[in-house]
Amino acid sequence: MSRKLRALLKQNRRLEEKIFYEPRSSDWRKELITHKELSDTLTCLANKIISSENCELSVLKMLNNVESVSGRPLAAFEKNALQVVEILFNYLRTQTEFDKRYYHILNSLQLSFTRLALDDLSFLDNPKHSAVTFLEKLLSIGYHFDANAGKLTQFFVHAIELLVDRMASKPVVTGQLFAQAHRRLDEYTQGYESKNTLATNKIISEVEKESRRLQADYYTSHLIKSKMEGDEIPIFLLDFFENQLSHVLHQIILSYGTQSKQCQQLLTDMDTISWSVSCPFEDPDYKTRFDADVNQTMKRVFEQFKSADLFNEYVQSFFLEIEELHRNKLDGKRVHLDVMISADIFSDDTYSDEDYDSWSPKQVETFKLDSLTEGSWYYLEIDGDKVRSKLLMINELTEELYFVNASSELLKTIGFDEQNYLTKNLEVFTLKEDVRFDSALEFLEDELAAKVNLLEAEFERFQQQALIDEKQEEQLKERARLAILRRLEIEKQQAEKERVLLLARKKQEQDSILAQEKIDAEKRFKAKGLLRKLGAGSKVAIMIEGERWTEASLMLISRTTQRYIFADAGGKKVLEPTKTELIEMLLKQTIKILQANNSKDDPLQSLVKQRRHKLSQKF
Repeated sequence: MSRKLRALLKQNRRLEEKIFYEPRSSDWRKELITHKELSDTLTCLANKIISSENCELSVLKMLNNVESVSGRPLAAFEKNALQVVEILFNYLRTQTEFDKRYYHILNSLQLSFTRLALDDLSFLDNPKHSAVTFLEKLLSIGYHFDANAGKLTQFFVHAIELLVDRMASKPVVTGQLFAQAHRRLDEYTQGYESKNTLATNKIISEVEKESRRLQADYYTSHLIKSKMEGDEIPIFLLDFFENQLSHVLHQIILSYGTQSKQCQQLLTDMDTISWSVSCPFEDPDYKTRFDADVNQTMKRVFEQFKSADLFNEYVQSFFLEIEELHRNKLDGKRVHLDVMISADIFSDDTYSDEDYDSWSPKQVETFKLDSLTEGSWYYLEIDGDKVRSKLLMINELTEELYFVNASSELLKTIGFDEQNYLTKNLEVFTLKEDVRFDSALEFLEDELAAKVNLLEAEFERFQQQALIDEKQEEQLKERARLAILRRLEIEKQQAEKERVLLLARKKQEQDSILAQEKIDAEKRFKAKGLLRKLGAGSKVAIMIEGERWTEASLMLISRTTQRYIFADAGGKKVLEPTKTELIEMLLKQTIKILQANNSKDDPLQSLVKQRRHKLSQKF
């Protein structure tokens, strides 16, 4: 890790501690997430991390969704590792235009990078580290991968997905593991490129085959025509060239091309045959040249028909006829032939590609075909979709353009004459591959520097807010103290009011009690006065069981028991209260005096006294 990056991370952690951790009332260092807890949590979050489809992924935020570590701080080194890897990969996602499916690969790789960084962050400074080179290679592949890349590329990317997923599932990731993965990726890439090359070669082979066929058709017709143009050419020879030898020439051009030795030799042989037939019989050099050239020419042409499997009865009859013609000329006999008058023969001409091109009709172009480059990428609209396509070949002979996808599958063949289609549906695709690991590191430093600035500004606001909070707290305390004093004063005043009210209430109650006692005393005095008026024979009304009144007479006042005995009209005792009880009954009005009798001479009482007196004298 560079010194600048290390300093930025240190500043970030220091400011975070001051803002978020130190204000805690508890000792936050005792709550730190351990290395094992973090590793286990990453394992729990693995599926969620890998399957994320967002262009930004924060493992730090995901930790807060795990109950066992939620809200707990990370140690500085672990926090550095998670933050650095998170910023790097989020930059790679947001700054590239990778296909959404490729995010799966980047997510798995981010998890593996995180586990590697938790052991050592120094690999970021080593551009040759296996993890860095592995990432660089995956970025290169990602730039060329898209949804329309074809089956071969889809299989290739799927193999990469399985590879990085296996790495992400490992609880411990080392540089050696990345080196093994790099070697495996090289094997996948080599196999992919090999199959891609085979697919490309197959398309090129088919195109070249068709090109050679068209070339052979065109050049055969043109060359045969050129060889049949002369002062005089026998009709049988013209028919042989046009209908028989043209097939041999066609096969030679198809197999070897117009500039081949085989093609040039056959053209020369055609000139020789034409000369042997059209040369005047009296030419003194005829036999010399015949012996030097014609015999070998006829043998070669014969073998050409045999090897091309084109020998037939017509060819055989031609060779017999021309052999008879040669024999007659060698014997000095005049030969009469049906001839065709034509232009001069150009027996020694050789032909180049430029000459052949000049024979093709020129077309008026509205689309500049020379602006296209083989091997370049273009957006080609196919069935309403813009498909990324590579121009595999510009075939001047067939006048066609061949476009393929990343898997070298033929997407579309467009003729030179489809000018309107090319103008509307072809767009240059510029592949920008400037986002690499080194640019991600530069962004990392800028991002961490920006975070430091934000945290410093936040810390300044935090300190200012702390001062404001301290002043507000002091003000609140003073307000609370004054409020308490006011409340105590109010409570004191309220207590005094309640005490005065209580004293007044007590006095009122005492006055009421005294008044009631006075009333009760007066009533009792009256009751005692009434009681003194009662004598034997007094009539009263008594409340029996609180329900009914009954009339009774006072029969006797017992001096011994101090009880008043009341009886009803039948002499049955109704009540015998004591003096106190009788007074209470009078007060409660459960007994009412109907007629008082205060006679001192109570017959029954006198009788009882006399009886007691006699008994006392007797004994």
